[in-house]
Amino acid sequence: MKSFNVSAIDKAIRYNKGTPGTMEVDLERKMVLGNESGKMYVLEGEKTKVASGNLEPSPLTLHVNVGDCIKVNLKNEMAKERAGFHVDNLAYDPKESMGINAGNNPGDQTVAPGQSKTYTFYAHPEFGENSALIQDWGNVIENPRNGLFGAVIIGPKGSQYRDPVTGEDLAQKSSWRADVIVDRAVSGNENRQNYRSFALLFQDEDNITGTSFMPYIQKVAGVTAVNYRSEPTDYRTEKGCAYSEVLSCVKTGDQPVTPTIAAHVGDPVVIHVLGAFSEQVQLFSVSGHEWKHEPYIKGADLVSTMEFGGSEVFNAWLNGGAGGPNGIPGDYLWLNQRPGYLDAGHWGMLKVLDRDNRAILPLSGKAPATQHAEGKSSAKSLPVSMKAKAK
Repeated sequence: MKSFNVSAIDKAIRYNKGTPGTMEVDLERKMVLGNESGKMYVLEGEKTKVASGNLEPSPLTLHVNVGDCIKVNLKNEMAKERAGFHVDNLAYDPKESMGINAGNNPGDQTVAPGQSKTYTFYAHPEFGENSALIQDWGNVIENPRNGLFGAVIIGPKGSQYRDPVTGEDLAQKSSWRADVIVDRAVSGNENRQNYRSFALLFQDEDNITGTSFMPYIQKVAGVTAVNYRSEPTDYRTEKGCAYSEVLSCVKTGDQPVTPTIAAHVGDPVVIHVLGAFSEQVQLFSVSGHEWKHEPYIKGADLVSTMEFGGSEVFNAWLNGGAGGPNGIPGDYLWLNQRPGYLDAGHWGMLKVLDRDNRAILPLSGKAPATQHAEGKSSAKSLPVSMKAKAK
């Protein structure tokens, strides 16, 4: 049994602290980068830090194993709205823990402000290793739009979860990234490898762009974020970034505020993509990488882009691990392939590090040996852009 004490709270969200709260895009519409009506699920032990601003919030992301029974003790600490806790891809009694007031089911499955309720779920083996979207149905129209959503990530039986940088045990924590340490003594896990797990929760709310509305909309308005973060390209160009280099420019910081995925070259990696709140269909892609369309079916087609919409989830196990089959380290992009949403902030970095890089812990638990090339070369490497200018 795993038990989590969770609170639903009101909390203003800044999707990018460097930007103004809104940015005008077109037709007097605005991109929203600050939400004063923000709401979120937080663990009881992190509530004070999040409320005070000492901990940068991300959507609640819990880690459990196949076969786990999970209890969530939800307390509604929002001022006005009712709260619920509905989770897809987990088994539950619909009369007790559906989190939705549906049909003639008895009682109220949502929670009034100041009240509490316990929900019970089971990570059923028939669902297997998966990702599950947490949604509020106390006010399903407004609360998820304002951030009241999360995820449950289901891993192999007996697995442990740790922070890839600090090594902290994440079994009872919330974290969008985790190293999954597989127990090979468990039947069925004998040949499994440890792997790196990342959860990206997408939200958008522009229901006009891409439609037959005229004049044709070029820019996306409203909230466009991943894990409560957004990196709009217009902000970068305003800070002096050339559009041809807008995704690599460092004038707004060494890296975007959106989640940066990091792994050593060759590490097994799964990216859980969740449509937390969406008005439109989106296209997720990772540059230089592919994954199976159906990850657990032998011989499934490899894809480099997948479509998803609101409430949809999929799990992208990178073929060949970080750096692909050829094991090429470097900086890659994860992104929404729809240009308007990419420009509005739906993108971030995948950093594939050399095996001896100590920025993250090795999956093996041991520091890899540093390798040195024999001999020295007088040749100097130049960025591609500088080589072009030299010509």
